[in-house]
Amino acid sequence: MNLASAGEDVDKVRKDRGKASGQKPRVHESLHTVAYGLAGAPDLAHTPAHVRRMGGRDGKSRLGRNDWVLAGLRVLVQGGLAAVKAEAPARDIGATKGSFYWHFKGLSELRHMMLDLWEEVATRAITQTVQTWGLDGRGRLILLADMVPILLGGAFGGVALEPALRDWGRTEPRARAVPERVDRQRLDDLAGFLRAAGVLETEVAANAQPICAGVIGLESLHLTTGAEMRPAMRALVENLLENTTG
Repeated sequence: MNLASAGEDVDKVRKDRGKASGQKPRVHESLHTVAYGLAGAPDLAHTPAHVRRMGGRDGKSRLGRNDWVLAGLRVLVQGGLAAVKAEAPARDIGATKGSFYWHFKGLSELRHMMLDLWEEVATRAITQTVQTWGLDGRGRLILLADMVPILLGGAFGGVALEPALRDWGRTEPRARAVPERVDRQRLDDLAGFLRAAGVLETEVAANAQPICAGVIGLESLHLTTGAEMRPAMRALVENLLENTTG
């Protein structure tokens, strides 16, 4: 299969699935279920317990922990770590400051859950979603390139979230460990996809690294220039595959 047909297969699978369900295909929909607990969510057996419990206490509150955690991420994007206190997320979701303490023991717990949710969505959730589409190795890499720019929608704070989290990590050791784990896991996952695409073992690391770096760099470029990530990500992946596989 050449790269053009691999890209066509990705689009065909999307259309076929959309026709079968009667809905417009949305390859990123299952990623949002990690936060919202909707049907079709990835298996959360290995998700931290406090992420799985995001949903309020005994139905006593219409707003659940997930609402607060997502609000915390949006506040982080808008105002930095200093803004992530009980008051700002409360304003974001139209709740009272007292409601915050119904869901969390304190600010540290909220921030911990914010980090855990991003780590889950940025690594295992997207990898599982790509794997469920039944594509070959090349198709998986192209689909991954297409999904990265839409991974985090407005509910999470958008594409600005990852740069904001990395900035957080520069000032707090606990937060620093999260992007370090995310980057290592991404490189491991990319290595698996590259091997499945037929890339030689001696060239796997050298190709996984620029893809991972491309995500980080294109996020920043999008924020400063408005440049679209998807065409550049797909071109990067297709060029790498063209030069390393038959």
